[in-house]
Amino acid sequence: MKRSTSKLKYVVFLLLIQSFWLLMTGVWRGLDIINLGPKFLLDIILFIAVGLSVFSIIMIKEIFKVINKEMQFKIQKIELKEKEKLNKNLRIQKHDFANHLQTIYGMIQLEKEDEVKAYIQDLNHELANTKLYQNELSNSVLDSILIPKKLKAMQAGIQFNCQIEDEITGVQMSLKKIFRIVSNLIDNAIDATKDFNSKDKLIKVLGKYKGNEYVLSVYNSGPIIEKNLLTEILKPGFSTKGEDRGFGLYIIKSLIEENDGRLEIKSEKRYGTEFICYLPRERKSERKAN
Repeated sequence: MKRSTSKLKYVVFLLLIQSFWLLMTGVWRGLDIINLGPKFLLDIILFIAVGLSVFSIIMIKEIFKVINKEMQFKIQKIELKEKEKLNKNLRIQKHDFANHLQTIYGMIQLEKEDEVKAYIQDLNHELANTKLYQNELSNSVLDSILIPKKLKAMQAGIQFNCQIEDEITGVQMSLKKIFRIVSNLIDNAIDATKDFNSKDKLIKVLGKYKGNEYVLSVYNSGPIIEKNLLTEILKPGFSTKGEDRGFGLYIIKSLIEENDGRLEIKSEKRYGTEFICYLPRERKSERKAN
């Protein structure tokens, strides 16, 4: 993409020179300031200048097409990595679950009843430490995302709070897209917070209906985003972490906006950073169609 951008700058610079040349040649011809020889020679020069200008415009269009294709390719690459990551997590969970069943089945075959009870109690204790608290009114649909994310945050030394007050199934967006948005925002929050020099590391996920919108927010107590970067970080390819990065937030913003929603970012000192997603309710006509 950088190579295409540099080519575009070169062509634009060339186009400006040609336009200036064309303008000055016309002025000289009209005022008879400089004798450039026969008029047909001047006409040839003008024709060449116009031709080169048209060619430059065509080149700019083609370069823009190449840049857009490169951008789409990178976005597809990021989306593929997200799917691979999700599939990997599912395979790990499936593998762990199968191992637990095999272990319990083996103990039962050996009639080790006490060992089976102790093993199940250990599993239940581990699950109790990672599940959402009783006072966290969580949506059962989102639990499949929130519970493993909470475990990941705890392993990074981050406190994870969640309060999902209402069902999220009535919004104008598929659950698959909602999962992607929530998963990406929480992963970004963990990455931003885990290495941040602070005693109180916190991530909060909130969700509730407000009027005709479902408001879903992910807060973290990590570093502040400078005001001049609040709009830049949502642009495709913008990243401070190196090349081939900076497409995650752009994808999130695109998913929300293509479903008539909007994304806001609040980042202030002594507060933290919060990504707020406003997702419109599903229309009545769409409910009937479904």
